[in-house]
Formats: sequence, C-alpha cells, structure tokens
Amino acid sequence: MTSVVLVHGTGVREADYVALFGKVSAQLEKLCCDLTLVHCFWGAEHGARLPIDSLPGQPAVPSAADAAVRDDEDAVLASWALLDADPLTELRILAADERYSPGSHVPSQDETPPEQLCRRLRALPRDPVLTQVLAIHGITPEVIGDVADEVARTLTTLLPDTQLDSSVLRRAVARAVVASALVSAEERQGSTGISTDGETIDDLVKGTLAALGEPGAALGVVSDGARLLGFPLWRSAEWLTSWRVARNRPKISDSTAPPIGDILRYQARGEGLRSCIAAAVASAEPPVVVLAHSLGGVACVDLFNQENHYDTVAALVTVGSQAAYLYEMDALSSLPFGKPLPEYFPRRWLNAYDPRDPLAYLAAPVFGHDKVTDQSFNTRRPLLRAHSAYWDHKPFYTWLNEELFQ
Repeated sequence: MTSVVLVHGTGVREADYVALFGKVSAQLEKLCCDLTLVHCFWGAEHGARLPIDSLPGQPAVPSAADAAVRDDEDAVLASWALLDADPLTELRILAADERYSPGSHVPSQDETPPEQLCRRLRALPRDPVLTQVLAIHGITPEVIGDVADEVARTLTTLLPDTQLDSSVLRRAVARAVVASALVSAEERQGSTGISTDGETIDDLVKGTLAALGEPGAALGVVSDGARLLGFPLWRSAEWLTSWRVARNRPKISDSTAPPIGDILRYQARGEGLRSCIAAAVASAEPPVVVLAHSLGGVACVDLFNQENHYDTVAALVTVGSQAAYLYEMDALSSLPFGKPLPEYFPRRWLNAYDPRDPLAYLAAPVFGHDKVTDQSFNTRRPLLRAHSAYWDHKPFYTWLNEELFQ
C-alpha cells in the first residue's frame, strides 16, 4: 500500500480542495487500487488573508457626461495597449478594411499621399524639433530612423494606393511611429529605459504629426491625435484600462488576493505551510509519494531541503511548480543558489510541466538530471488554464502509474 499526500497550490478554498481530492482519488483508483490518498489542505490556516482596510474606497458611479469622458479615455488607453503589443496593428487593420483598401482610385497628383508620407518618414531623424522632443524621452535619431524605415515599408506594402483622407493617414502613421519608437527604445535600454505617461504620448504624437506635415499639429489643434481610427479590437482590452476596474476593485481583490497573497505570505512566513506538509507525511503509512501542485511543490522542495524524510518519502512529484525558477533567482528560502540538494532529499523527484503553463518550469537542467526528471504534457489548454489542467489530463495519471505504482 502506497500513500499519496496531495498538496494543493495557491488560491484554493476548502470546497475546491475537496473537489480536487475526489477527482484525483477517482483517477488514481482507475489505475491502481493499492493506494491511499492523504489530505493536506493548508489554505485555511496558512493561506493569505483578504485585504480589508487597505483597499481604496469605491468611486461613485459617474454622471452620463463624466462616463462619456472616461469611456473616451478608456478607448484611447486600450488602443495603445494593443499598439504596445504590435505598433503596426492599426495600419494592418486599415489595410484589411475594404473602406480604405486600394481600389480604382487614381491620384490626381504626381505623388500619392503614401509616397509623400514615406518621403517625410525617412526625413524624421533629421527633423530638429522632433529629435529634440524624442531625445528628452531617451529616443535617439538612430531609433527613429529604424522605426521610420519599418513604418514606410509597411505603408508601401499594405496601403500603397489607399483612399484614406491624408490627415487621417498621417495620424495612423504617427501613432505607428511613436509606438514603434517606444517599444524599440525599451528593448534597447532594458529595465533602465524610458518611462512615459499619457501626456508624453500626446507630445510625441503631436511632434511626429508636425514633422509629417499635419497642418493642425503645428497649430496645436489636432484633437484626435492619440485616438486610433476605426479600431474594432479596443473593446476587448477596454475593461482592463477603465474606471470599471476601480469600481470592481473589491471583487477583483477577492479573486486575485488569495493566489498572490499565498505566495507573498509563504515567502515571508512559510514555516507553517511546511509544518502542515510534514504533519501530513508523518500521518501517512510509508512508502509515501508527495504529489504537490504549484506553490505546494515549492514548499515541499523547501521542506525536504531542510528536514530528512528520506526513509518515509519514496518520491516527490511537483506539478506546474516554480522551485527551479526561485532557486535560479536565489529566492528559494531553503537553498542558496549554487548549493546542491542535500543527500537526504527524496530519492526520486519527478517534475511535470506543460510548456503552455506560464507558471511551470524545468527542474532537471537546474538541479541536475540525476536528481530530478522532467516530464512534458500537452493539456491543450491556454496560459493559466493549463496551470490546473493536469488534474483532468489522463496521460498525466498514466505516467504516474507507470513511474511510481507498478
């Protein structure tokens, strides 16, 4: 008879743990009947407490006029969030919009608006006013030159004969230039790079518009410089940037504080959680397999680094866990970076991960392939969904059975 101690991760309520315990128990029983699953629910006693007095008060519901202003600002903020991800997004969307795509339009002048813009784009690094504005924010002429070339190529490729109004096209191009320049500058300068606020963005866009020949920019009357044209995707990100976040702050805090708070509390005072795991191990009939998810796996690694459970624990299985990541950052409380695992660490350590799980890390390259075995799983779930999908993944239980219970 093998005992399996089930250690949960962050943000798990007792009802959630009971459901998880039943699910894991049922799956293991299908594969091996000679097992006993042992409870180790630590969330109630050793998890984080929800904030009470530190939350700012909820803002009042705005008037219709105020709400309109805030919604307008939300649209701009969300649009720029998308430009942060891909500075050329707006130009790509405009190129795909049949209202603005090339048609039978024949320009009446020798030089089309896109051609005029490309010429002005390539002259941006030599514009004395613009380069002075950019320099204040750490953006060099070399950066703006590279960015201008990229935007010009995109404009020539995607919108060579667009029917967009010249002023509208200049604004879209200016936003692409500024967004690209900010991204490029941050990539080059790293964590010590530029910092910008909304007013800075407005100044950069207006300066770029002036250099691109926008008449209104020179007079300071370009009222819509920061707003993206016909941007159908901004609503998908609007909620993240809006005043609605402030209004729902208590609700959001209730859902996010437990997982984040559990990690912070463990890093500050993790001895209680480790003692809880040690007690569960002591109560189980040897041999014991400890099956630990996420932060639970980190706590187990810390426990077995600090205490000798070699004769009791036959194997440690960490699932979607971060012990290796913390160790590399020299933030694993039980083991300074560079120091090896102790001789009394459990004889077998298996580490399950899904490459799509953003909270899962390889352990073997960090602690040694002779100390731990990594096993990849494709749960076919995205991002944080993948972090908990192991418990429904049949290949995961088949692997456990083949590795430990046969």
